[in-house]
Amino acid sequence: MYRFEMVLQIKIIGSNRLAHFLTLGMNTKTFFHTVLFALILILPSGLYGFQEASSATGYLSNPQRAAHTFVHWQQKGHQNFDRVILTLKLSDIEKSEKVNLAKELLKVLDARGLLVEYDKIPTNPNYTDSLSGLNQYILFSSLPEVFLVKNNNEWVFSKETIEQIPDLYRSTFSTYVEVVLDRLPEWTKKDWLGIEIWQYLAVFFWLLIGLILRKIFEFILDNYIRRITQKTKFTWDDDLLDTIDKPAGFIFLMFFFSITYTNLQLSVTVNMYLSAILDIAVSIGFVWLFYNLADVFSKYLSVVTSKTENTLDDQLVPLIRKTLRFFIVVMGVIMVLQNQGYNVASLIAGLGIGGLAVALAAKDTLANFFGSITIFVDKPFRIGDWIKIGSVEGTVEEVGFRTTRIRTFYNSVISMPNSSIATTDIDNLGMRRYRRLKTVLNLTYSTSPEQMEAFVEGIKGIIKANKHFRQDYYEVHFNSFGAHSLDVLVYVFFDVPDWSTELQQRHNFLLEILRLAKELGVEFAFPTQTLHVDSFYKDEPRKVGEERSEDELTTGVFEFGPGGSKGKPDGLKIYKDGKEVDFSKGK
Repeated sequence: MYRFEMVLQIKIIGSNRLAHFLTLGMNTKTFFHTVLFALILILPSGLYGFQEASSATGYLSNPQRAAHTFVHWQQKGHQNFDRVILTLKLSDIEKSEKVNLAKELLKVLDARGLLVEYDKIPTNPNYTDSLSGLNQYILFSSLPEVFLVKNNNEWVFSKETIEQIPDLYRSTFSTYVEVVLDRLPEWTKKDWLGIEIWQYLAVFFWLLIGLILRKIFEFILDNYIRRITQKTKFTWDDDLLDTIDKPAGFIFLMFFFSITYTNLQLSVTVNMYLSAILDIAVSIGFVWLFYNLADVFSKYLSVVTSKTENTLDDQLVPLIRKTLRFFIVVMGVIMVLQNQGYNVASLIAGLGIGGLAVALAAKDTLANFFGSITIFVDKPFRIGDWIKIGSVEGTVEEVGFRTTRIRTFYNSVISMPNSSIATTDIDNLGMRRYRRLKTVLNLTYSTSPEQMEAFVEGIKGIIKANKHFRQDYYEVHFNSFGAHSLDVLVYVFFDVPDWSTELQQRHNFLLEILRLAKELGVEFAFPTQTLHVDSFYKDEPRKVGEERSEDELTTGVFEFGPGGSKGKPDGLKIYKDGKEVDFSKGK
């Protein structure tokens, strides 16, 4: 039997196993056994695996494999640029140029914090983009210029991507920084805790330059821009500048960091987190800016509403300010989540499912909110009005989202739910133009008809002489014979702006009536029992009241009428040392 030497090369592809080369010396009898053993090893990986190993298709069979080939074979320890440039085969440039472009593209992705996550990349060889309907895959939504396309059953970078790599590199890294890095000594490029020494220095100067530029920016706002605003006639631009000063400086600083952090050339993981932090910081800066602008807008509304007669719209201003602030914060949160790749629509939908339970739990709060809207629309009262709602009486101090605050006349504050106010009768005493006084004056039965007539006409004269009474409607009449008195009905209206003035005029009016009664000789009655004993000889009944002639009665009437010398419609005036004493001022 002849003995011969042969070489059998078997390449195993499955599960990324390395190629194994077996050199076997055997005779013809054992050859067939060896071939059978080799087939058993090959079959689990699939017959197509052998073809995959023998060509580049295995590295480019689907989008995930193509991305893995591009990134994996550029890592230190197992670099193989022959495999890397397979992803750039749509370009006709030289191999060395392809290698440089591959390095630049990976450097751009790392600097921007764009981490390739293989488990999120499709493995379907026939993957189709849902928007374009083409066999292409965009690696990062934030960098749509970089995408893979299918070409002859292979997934590679598109021609457009390859052509834009130089532009992406220039927009990511500063040319001046590249020049400085080329001239740095070698000791600065040594690693310490995974970061090169020059990067530590770069981070320090990066922070320092950013803070200096922020100070310069704020200095320009506080000095040069303020000089312009101070020359204007209105003040809202000064308030605007005061409001945006700090948040604008913060936004400027974060924006500077956002456009320059790529020059630090940190690891992709660090850049990924740093990019997210800076994006969130910029969003927070804008939320801060618009949050403060809400105060400027509210201040402008306050100036507008102060010119109106209605004071309820003045209370609407803080309500608008609170709503604007809440809206700005909510939109800021949505913007941050959206920028970080979260599906806000699905999040809101998820919140909507649980929103029903929240709404049921907060039904009283919602009722109060809509009650406040009803108050602002219907305007049943204004701030400062004297109102009475059920057993609560006082002046309105504030109308909020949930409650209305009422200052009682014993100086306490009652907070009433707006939902209750919207469904309860409101007695707005503060909207009265006239304030009524209804009283019954009781005169003794000794009052003569002439005295009664003079007394009634005298009260009418007092009313006419006082400008604080409603002159077109009042009633003064001898009204009834009471059990112990002759009753005179007095029904008048004060034309005064507030309760304090009403009390003062009521005081003056009643004093005038007292003086009139004394002048006319009538007496006021009170519940009494009078026992007349007439059986004693020569005793006469007691005379009640004083007798007056008709001329005296007529004179008394005119003396208390308009221009009368004895009438005092404005109240009694007291003089001391020839000067009038004003008790209202404490003198």
